Amino acid sequence: MRILIFGIGGIGGFAGGALAGTGSDVYFYVRGKNREAIEKEGLHVTSELLGDFTVHPKGMGQDGKALGKMDVILLACKGNGLAKACHDMAPMVATHTVVVPLLNGVLVSDLMEPLLPPCFIADGTIRVFSHLEKPGHVVQTAGSGQVVMGMKDGRDLPLLHELAALLQKSGIPAKVTHDIRLDSWEKYALMAANSALFCLFDGPAGKVRRQKNYRQVVAETVGEVIAMAKVQGVIIPPAYKEDYLRLFDSLPDDTVTSLYRDLKDGKKVEDTETEMILGRMVDLGKKAGLSVPCFEKAYAMAKSIGKRNWGGHGMKHT
Repeated sequence: MRILIFGIGGIGGFAGGALAGTGSDVYFYVRGKNREAIEKEGLHVTSELLGDFTVHPKGMGQDGKALGKMDVILLACKGNGLAKACHDMAPMVATHTVVVPLLNGVLVSDLMEPLLPPCFIADGTIRVFSHLEKPGHVVQTAGSGQVVMGMKDGRDLPLLHELAALLQKSGIPAKVTHDIRLDSWEKYALMAANSALFCLFDGPAGKVRRQKNYRQVVAETVGEVIAMAKVQGVIIPPAYKEDYLRLFDSLPDDTVTSLYRDLKDGKKVEDTETEMILGRMVDLGKKAGLSVPCFEKAYAMAKSIGKRNWGGHGMKHT
């Protein structure tokens, strides 16, 4: 099974590094200084779940034709780069290829279907906090690491089960589900609520928890996503809200999402996942006639944070 990891950032580096560590036929689609560092010294992963290790993929590059057709592609680009990623990925896609997006969004396959040649496009989620510390070095700090994959129509694909088994072998919990719509919305609730909260309070988890009314705001924020999922025909179990509160209480003080980190690091708002994560909720709310005040405020705050830090010199925790 030829496996391509498209994008070696926090998510792709964590999952791809683990898979490459099994000795499997793993390739990296990577460019720039990150590629140079990996070619020279390998990909170094520092992980709370998997420990510290360094791996070398079987091959890497940014020429899809040279890399060749793949059996499985794990897509780990940023949401704002999805269209270009699909264009660059196309030469590596065959009719039997299974593509699994691990992006911060909900049911990303809907967006990918018109952008790729005929193939099997699944949906996937990963519950992990990780980031690219520097070229060639990925740091994973929190989260279960669990990967859940499946087809929207419930089809059973042998390649998905093979990939899940390989992820399990690497130390990453993984499973194939016949109800990926629920898993996708639950993961989106986690990522979207986290990003909204970090933007609302303009700080990492520790700062959010120091606010007097933080538990009320946390409950209201994740509640808006649960309500939106219901409007979209997906019922998130009632216990999810309390589970989310417990999870947020347990996050390390310096935990942030990649969206908030990018905004604080001075990236332009349009070069972040602000639209994919926060803007998507605001847009869905308008279309459904559902009020989402926490996300509307977080969306505005994200734009303000981005504008204030554009061209800055890195995130400063407060």
